[in-house]
Amino acid sequence: MKRSILVSSLGVCILNFVRKHCKASHYHISSKGTKVLAFPLLISLIWAIIGCQSNQGLVESQRHEVIVPPALSSEKIDQKKDKRISKPKNEFYFGKERLGLHGKKDPETSIILNRQNVSESDAEEKPQALGAKILPSISKKKISEVGILLPLSGNVDQIGGALLDSIQLAFFEVSNLNVELLIFDTRGTVEGAKQAADLAINSGVDLILGPLFGDSTRAIAPMAKEAGITLISFSNDHLVAQEGVYVFGFLPSQQITRIVNFALESGYRNLAAFVPDNYFGKLAIETSKNAVLLQGKDLSRAQYYQPDGENLTELVKNFADYQIRRENLTTQRRQLLRQKDEIAASLLSKLQGMDTFGNPPFDSVLLPAGGSDLKRLAPLFAFFDVDPSRVKLLGTTLWDETADLNLEPALVGAWYVAPAPKGVGEFIERFKKHYGYKPPRLATLGYDAMLVAAALSQTVRSEEQPAFDIHDPRGFIGVDGIIRLLPNGLNERGYAVLEVGKTGPVVVDDAPLRFLY
Repeated sequence: MKRSILVSSLGVCILNFVRKHCKASHYHISSKGTKVLAFPLLISLIWAIIGCQSNQGLVESQRHEVIVPPALSSEKIDQKKDKRISKPKNEFYFGKERLGLHGKKDPETSIILNRQNVSESDAEEKPQALGAKILPSISKKKISEVGILLPLSGNVDQIGGALLDSIQLAFFEVSNLNVELLIFDTRGTVEGAKQAADLAINSGVDLILGPLFGDSTRAIAPMAKEAGITLISFSNDHLVAQEGVYVFGFLPSQQITRIVNFALESGYRNLAAFVPDNYFGKLAIETSKNAVLLQGKDLSRAQYYQPDGENLTELVKNFADYQIRRENLTTQRRQLLRQKDEIAASLLSKLQGMDTFGNPPFDSVLLPAGGSDLKRLAPLFAFFDVDPSRVKLLGTTLWDETADLNLEPALVGAWYVAPAPKGVGEFIERFKKHYGYKPPRLATLGYDAMLVAAALSQTVRSEEQPAFDIHDPRGFIGVDGIIRLLPNGLNERGYAVLEVGKTGPVVVDDAPLRFLY
């Protein structure tokens, strides 16, 4: 038992060493005692170290408790607050990822990683089953080999590496997991993804996690379907979703519907949208219109912008009716000056510190931007007299990926949607402890996808615990909260609403704990 604990604890270090120093075309992680073919010397050394340590008496490892997707049984649900969400009323989603990480490496095409077996003494820590029906494409045999397709070289190798780290973290935290991970480098390109998929399929994988991008997913989807292999992509491109090909990323239309509905429920009636001039922006406008239409309203104003455009300042100025409200202030002052009485003098005094007179033609603004774009836009709204105390700025999970929101005064008090922060925060701390760096926000997708793979690897164990159904309408709980995969390949998540506080985000509306069927 102690030996297995030490092996599990050393696993993360082994994998990091392999990734950093190996030039071989492939390697793999196994939980079934599979010997490493590409690195006999490395593994021999590790086992020698383990043998020495066992003779001296092993120190208890710092291995964390197993994190698994618990069943959302009706009994458990009834004991919780009735926080739930219904199926989406529309199917409009964001088609391109917004990734800000750029790597510098350009190694060879495929990488495959290998793990020693975990003790069977922790069998009670298996993922809990959620349903009885099994997806046809994966019901023929138990999932035993999982292909991981990620950009481990090229321009986004940093995020690819972080996703791989999160996958292997889940891999080592779930005990008695009898699967092998075969990891292939897509190089961040469509052609690289096709080559990686071909290698994975020929290696006999039963399930594919990845790739990262929508265009790569679109390219390899026919290959996976022809081979009868289920694919769970990290993309958020709804256009690539189909039966057996699932998108696991954060789908923007659900986020926009959630934040718009919350604003309407909170008393805001005049919603405007300031969005990028691309597919995402058009999607945001359409989704917002649909949400407010259900309340018998329409968007007060909609404006497209070029993120790198030189006229951004002028667009915000016009969007806020700044010049009109400046002229209104001048007119108001002239009228008061003509009255020449005490009341007029008092009103004039109040106008002295004002730049404009009257409110903008909206009381809330959807800003589905993140990173530098968001930090560039928000001050412009404040500069042109869009008072944050009177106009609520609304955001998506892109805000959750943006650091130090509270340091921008124009954003304090704004609302945005994100997965419940507690689970994400705990994941980040465990990740940092193991790897020594803070993961990008999207790293949680890797961890939760590995939990799904772990659940799919379990056979029927009893009448009370049948095999995991990937389409179970109850979904499951991961790091990012509740999620379910729909038969059409889309996903549905439960989001919290957070407010940008002066010292950090504050939850103003909890994430739901269950789905409404």
